[in-house]
Amino acid sequence: MRLSRGLLLFCTLTAISCGAPDEEPRPVDELTGEVLMDLAGAHDMHRLMEDADLTGWGWITPAQVQGFLQQKGSYLAGYRDPVWGNKTAATLIVERSRAHAISPLYMLARIQIESGLIQSGTSNNLAKATGCGCPDSGGCNTSYSGFGNQVECGAAKIRNYLRDLDAGRPTVSGWKVGLTKQTLDPCTVTPATKATAALYTYTPWVGAYAMQCGRTTVGGSSLVSAVFSRYRTDYNWGSSCVIMGDIKAKYDAVNGPVLLGACQAGELATPDGVGRFNHFERGSIYWTPALGAHVVMGQIRIKWEQVGWEVGPLGYPITDELTTPDGVGRYNHFERGSIYWTQNTGAWEIHGDIREKWKALGWERSDLGYPTTGELKTPDGAGRYNHFQNGSIYWTQATGAREVRGLIHAKWAELGWETSYLGYPVSDEQVTPDGVGRYNHFERGSIYFTPATGAHEVIGDINAKWIALGREAGLLGYPLTDETKTPDGVGRFNHFQNGSIYWTPTTGAREVHGPIRAKWESLGWERSALGYPVTDEYAVTGGRESEFQKGFLTLNTATNTVTVRMK
Repeated sequence: MRLSRGLLLFCTLTAISCGAPDEEPRPVDELTGEVLMDLAGAHDMHRLMEDADLTGWGWITPAQVQGFLQQKGSYLAGYRDPVWGNKTAATLIVERSRAHAISPLYMLARIQIESGLIQSGTSNNLAKATGCGCPDSGGCNTSYSGFGNQVECGAAKIRNYLRDLDAGRPTVSGWKVGLTKQTLDPCTVTPATKATAALYTYTPWVGAYAMQCGRTTVGGSSLVSAVFSRYRTDYNWGSSCVIMGDIKAKYDAVNGPVLLGACQAGELATPDGVGRFNHFERGSIYWTPALGAHVVMGQIRIKWEQVGWEVGPLGYPITDELTTPDGVGRYNHFERGSIYWTQNTGAWEIHGDIREKWKALGWERSDLGYPTTGELKTPDGAGRYNHFQNGSIYWTQATGAREVRGLIHAKWAELGWETSYLGYPVSDEQVTPDGVGRYNHFERGSIYFTPATGAHEVIGDINAKWIALGREAGLLGYPLTDETKTPDGVGRFNHFQNGSIYWTPTTGAREVHGPIRAKWESLGWERSALGYPVTDEYAVTGGRESEFQKGFLTLNTATNTVTVRMK
């Protein structure tokens, strides 16, 4: 962003005295030529602006801004932007500021210190009105060129910085409340407000108007503070905030001055024309005729803003912020979803079929716990999911919403989630008929778990064979391994509690169990002279037998001995 910096004008020999020789030169605004003697040194570089000043003043109207521009003799008083529907400069300043919950008065100050357009009768610098996308190194990003684009860019960037700060993160360039950092003057600054941290992110200079640090140049972020202070008294901006009707009733009912703080913007209409809202220091109240007035605040409000306010997937709030039954979390329900927050997990949105599944399982009281992500798209674009403290819910159009949790969830994650051979879950976690195990079925297989065996996947033809044998209730019992490749790379196998299933493309999937399996193991499995099994175990006179590629293993049940017969 462009900095309004320049050398201090030195005193000239005129009829007007320059004062004592050692008097500090008076800084001059290089854009307007104004001597800002009264403002120099009046601003704390650690507290250039209050948060309420950067995000408030929302009651200001386009008509008021138009009157202010006319009073200043600004070129902008007669300007309309053809790229933005021929809207007036005043309308764009107010609309784009409100869209990002940024003060229109701040935007006027920003435009003035970056381009001088507020107090200039010419169109110079119109294409870089807020300095957004215009680094000091020179050159501007052409995608931000033009007055409307500049105002939108400037407001959006400040809101993005505040969004990080509201979430407890430093801004993109490392500024944060309470974190000491050096500006480019250089000065050592510890921002006391989020607004101050955001200003230094936008313009990393203190400049000439702070009471601390060397004032060798004009401009910088202290000039924003100086011009803002001047503009707030240069014009009658009217009453700060009016709270009316159902929003006023809600504000009073929740002890608004304590819970929400002071009003930051008068009652405004939502972009869709359906609702009304007021922003406050620590939250907002939104109202529609159908849903009434509801409070949204703190991290839940920040998340709602991130997903698009009422025009996003959640719609309008239908509850105030409430405490979860366990006392750990907070939540708001919305028309089409919810946002849940805890100190450990943060605030996350959940909606649609995934929310309905979580609701059916028992919300945060279910085995899944609280959400740890918002709804996300799977890499293949086919599915959506939310992760939770103890599992996940995955959804596709074909499979519906299914929960996967615990050690089955961990196994699925280890295998590659839905990109693994298993694909998406087609069942929730279920209890096996014997009550010992748990399982999820997937598109192309299953994961089974018991405390004794752990969680293991069974897929493809081996899974089909295991199903044919009765799954865990059959002769093999539960899986002890995932499907594994044989050392020769030809086959695949799973070991089970009471046997194994081996597969190759030529032999198919065959089970081997009991003494015959033990004998085959002692001979070296498929690496032995027998090779792979080509049949399941079958009955013969006096015992049992399995056929292999190159021979037979026969069990004499009377003697419990296994003999080898080669082909």
